[in-house]
Amino acid sequence: MNRRQFIFRSLALTVAASTGYAVYQYQSLQGTDNAAVLVLDALLPAVLMGALPADARSQQLSLQQTRDAVLEFLAYLPQSQQQQLHQLFQLLQQDLARLALTGQWLQLADLPLTQRLSLLLSWRDSYFSLLQQAFSGLRELIYGAFYGQPQHWQAMGYSAPEFNP
Repeated sequence: MNRRQFIFRSLALTVAASTGYAVYQYQSLQGTDNAAVLVLDALLPAVLMGALPADARSQQLSLQQTRDAVLEFLAYLPQSQQQQLHQLFQLLQQDLARLALTGQWLQLADLPLTQRLSLLLSWRDSYFSLLQQAFSGLRELIYGAFYGQPQHWQAMGYSAPEFNP
C-alpha cells in the first residue's frame, strides 16, 4: 500500500464512521419514547410492589395509567432533567450500557421481579452518585405519578381538601 492509498482509505473510513455515528444518534432520538415505555413497563412493578391492587386486571390498568402519567409529566420537567432521563432510558435499552449499569445482559423486562427490585436497591446503595441520582429520580417520578392519581388516595387514607367558594 502506498501513501496515497493509505490517505484515501483513511478518509473513506472516517467518512463511513461519522455517517454511521450520525445515523445511530438519529435512531436513538427517534426511539426515545419507546425506550421510556419499555424501561418503565419493566421497573414500575418493582418500584410499586406492595402498593398495587391485588386484582390482576386492576393492577395492569394501574401500571398503564402510572406509565402514561410519568410520560406526560416528563414534558413539565426542566430540559436538563428531561435529557438525563431520556439518556437513562436509552442506556437501559442498549445491551452494553445495560450490562455496565445493571450487571445484567438480559432486558429488564426479562428479569424476575425480585431481581429488578434488588437492582434498584443496589443503585440506591451504590458508591456512584450517578446511580443514586438515577434511583432517586426514577422513584420520585414514579411515586408522584402513582400517588397523584385520585383512585389511589383512598388506600392511603387521603382525601382531597374541599374549598368553599
